[in-house]
Amino acid sequence: MRPVLVAIPSKLLFVLALVLAVASFGRDWLRRRRDPNAPLSSNALYLLAGAWAVMAFRGGSMVPTGAVFSHPWPPVPIHSYGVMLGTSMIVGWFLAMRLARNDGIPEEQAGAIYMWTAVWSIVGARVLYVIVKHDEFEHAFDVLKVWNGGLVAYGGMMGGVFSSWYCCWKRKIPLLRWADVAAPSVVLGTAITRIGCLLYGCDYGKPSSLPWAISFPKGSPAWQTHVETSHLATDALRSLPVHPTQVYELLAGLFLFGVLMLLRRVRKFSGEVFLAWIIGYGILRPIIEIFRGDDRERGAVGPLSTSQFIGLASVVVGVVLLIQLLKRYRRDPDAARLWEAPLEPAVASGPPVRTHRKRRGAR
Repeated sequence: MRPVLVAIPSKLLFVLALVLAVASFGRDWLRRRRDPNAPLSSNALYLLAGAWAVMAFRGGSMVPTGAVFSHPWPPVPIHSYGVMLGTSMIVGWFLAMRLARNDGIPEEQAGAIYMWTAVWSIVGARVLYVIVKHDEFEHAFDVLKVWNGGLVAYGGMMGGVFSSWYCCWKRKIPLLRWADVAAPSVVLGTAITRIGCLLYGCDYGKPSSLPWAISFPKGSPAWQTHVETSHLATDALRSLPVHPTQVYELLAGLFLFGVLMLLRRVRKFSGEVFLAWIIGYGILRPIIEIFRGDDRERGAVGPLSTSQFIGLASVVVGVVLLIQLLKRYRRDPDAARLWEAPLEPAVASGPPVRTHRKRRGAR
């Protein structure tokens, strides 16, 4: 367990952001001297905003004064969960771009859809967690602290699906065509994120005597639960051995990723890969939930946890959709293979390029 990978000195980060902002501005200024029509980048503004955020949140003041810099600032922690979440998005990006090329979706269009899908996946995952555990948040700002954990996978999936639907509708790209591109990258990203769960110590399992059971150090979520509910001594250095459910979900994600990539080679109709993800994850997740030990963190719908309920419901919906797509495929096999059909010319050529016309009388 290592919730914080490294802590960066706040003042050093503040100075570095300022230096990079000045360097970015200087580069743009020199470029404009050589070419007055050269565009100005907004990198300097972003870096200045970052420096201001460090001063505000770590220095304790929104206004730079001598008193602010006279006292030490708490370091900026780099949380393992946030690192793995970011890693999953980067890996998912490259995979999605490669699969999009294979399915005839322009990279610029696929990149935009992926970006917005990723953003709304995080929002959806956080919203569902806040709904389930609303009593944990004392201040509104705590809702934004995603780096401390507190995401529900199914919330992210629902947010991602709705975002993908809107982005595909706006760009006139069939949703099922994109869904078969996105599903493998989402599954792989979910598996990578579980490494962050393991390092952070969340999503732990029930006590177990199996040879591969693991224990977490004093102060971890599992240790706190065992002290409160399992009569673990408060001076115990580690929690009770528990099921490594984070590893179970990692292995399940990698297995499902392999299945989806294999299925892409033999698929008969669009949506087949996507529904394999929906049904497969909907079966595996409720099974893994049986071994979870963080009951107070997951919420419940009757005898089921929130994720078990959503997982089983998604299996039912996925099977119904699979039957409908099978019927459509049998009626017209060629029309069901969307990745083989050319996109509309406006979509295939990407966004229109704007040209600047001279006004009448201008020289």
